[in-house]
Amino acid sequence: MMKKIFAALLFTFVLHSCDDGDITVTSFDFEDSNLQLCEIGDKKVIYVVKNQDVYESMSLELKDEALRDKLDDKILTTDVSEPIEIALNENNRLVYRIYDGEVPSNYFCNAVPPASPRVKEEYISAGGTVKITTVYNDLAPDADADGDGISNADEGMDLNGDNHLDTDGDGIPDHLDIDDDNDNVETKAERTAEPNDPKVGDYLDTDEDGIPDYLDPDDDGDGVLTRHEVREENVKRAIEENNNDLLSPKLLSQSADGRANYLVPELNEVSYEHELQLDHHITRTYRSNVQIINFNLIRQDGSGEDISFQTTYNLGRYETGGIFFEQLTKRQQEAQDNEEDEDADEDEESDEETSS
Repeated sequence: MMKKIFAALLFTFVLHSCDDGDITVTSFDFEDSNLQLCEIGDKKVIYVVKNQDVYESMSLELKDEALRDKLDDKILTTDVSEPIEIALNENNRLVYRIYDGEVPSNYFCNAVPPASPRVKEEYISAGGTVKITTVYNDLAPDADADGDGISNADEGMDLNGDNHLDTDGDGIPDHLDIDDDNDNVETKAERTAEPNDPKVGDYLDTDEDGIPDYLDPDDDGDGVLTRHEVREENVKRAIEENNNDLLSPKLLSQSADGRANYLVPELNEVSYEHELQLDHHITRTYRSNVQIINFNLIRQDGSGEDISFQTTYNLGRYETGGIFFEQLTKRQQEAQDNEEDEDADEDEESDEETSS
């Protein structure tokens, strides 16, 4: 129905162009498009190009503090708490164009538009609102939000609420946790079993206790926690060099066949108790739905002709992945808070000394 309304509106004022070789618009079909995103100067440009019958485009040029300012991330926003609404004005414009030839998909990614194709007609917004609603795009049951090779559903994601499985109780649910059992060996490195390895279900179970290694804090059943089967010097270096890789129990290898100590129950004499944890940051995927509400488009040839749409037009969606997502365990958050408090106290003492 919306498409028919647009077609009727446009058809009333573009037929006059037929006699001078201009392109005639007989449809206005951008609704529910797969959108693309580029940076032009200090703006983000969301756009869709159509090269069927009519060469045309619809683009949103947005410069707003509500949007993510790291343009190289190629994302509109990571705010999934509530929709963002942006008023269309001189800084935020909706632009509809008709061209004299095929429009390349990267047309809007050039600071200076190419000479070809040539813009035949252009309409620019004069009022209206952009509404951007963003959600995580990695929460389907069969998706793998933390990239560890185990689906969200199999890691105990609650499909109907927030009662997600958190095996190690660190505050990060398993489907977002790169280390489900808090043993400083990433889940993706613990789950795979070779043909002759002991396993439970499809997963490696080194000590055959019925708990797969990726959920077992003591993989070899020797009574020493896996994360403690490390050398003291490695842990101290991890602190000094800010290198969490040095926390890995995989570095301590003592057996004749080269297996790490945490997988060999007979070799448990070397261990060092500590509370440090791996960084739990991951990357995530997002989907932003873009709607245009109550907008006018004014033709830019001085004729004053306009398109008026007094309702909500669902322009489409923009999907992107590989976006950095910071996560802290309860212990890491507490340590960070304490460090910030200490820094604040030091700054306050310094200010007092300066004022005195």
